Amino acid sequence: MQTLARAAFYPIARLLLPVCLLTACSGIKPYPNTLEENLHLHTMTESGSLFSSVRAAVDIYRVNARCQTEYQGTVALDSSSKAIGIPVDQPSYLVFDFASSSWLASSSSSISYDTLLTPRSGHDYDIEVSYLDDIYNVAILERQHRNGNSHDVGQRSLGECTPR
Repeated sequence: MQTLARAAFYPIARLLLPVCLLTACSGIKPYPNTLEENLHLHTMTESGSLFSSVRAAVDIYRVNARCQTEYQGTVALDSSSKAIGIPVDQPSYLVFDFASSSWLASSSSSISYDTLLTPRSGHDYDIEVSYLDDIYNVAILERQHRNGNSHDVGQRSLGECTPR
């Protein structure tokens, strides 16, 4: 009876072990979206071909007083809209990753857009993320709660962080 149970277990274990190892070793963890939502992400990705695909995600890092980063997690941008919360009045480092692959050409490529963002209290941030026909764009608008006025935030490098 035990031999029969082992025989049934081994094929399942052989399939699950590589999957478990790959996900554990990948270093990707879901972002714990526990704060009040202040980032509204709107995503549009198109590869331009039936034989290729595009994936987008944003990696979120906390930036400490010495301008050092600490990985907090990743949000897959697999739907057209998502809302997440990041700390207010504290810098965060956002890295938008775009990965494309083509099945016919057996090729893949990736590109990223990174920015330092310090969300302000009383403001929301609308982020347009797009990858269309090998061209990517990330646009960040800061919008006031009180009057709805908005302006483009622009990209800031991590080097612009000043130690506090």
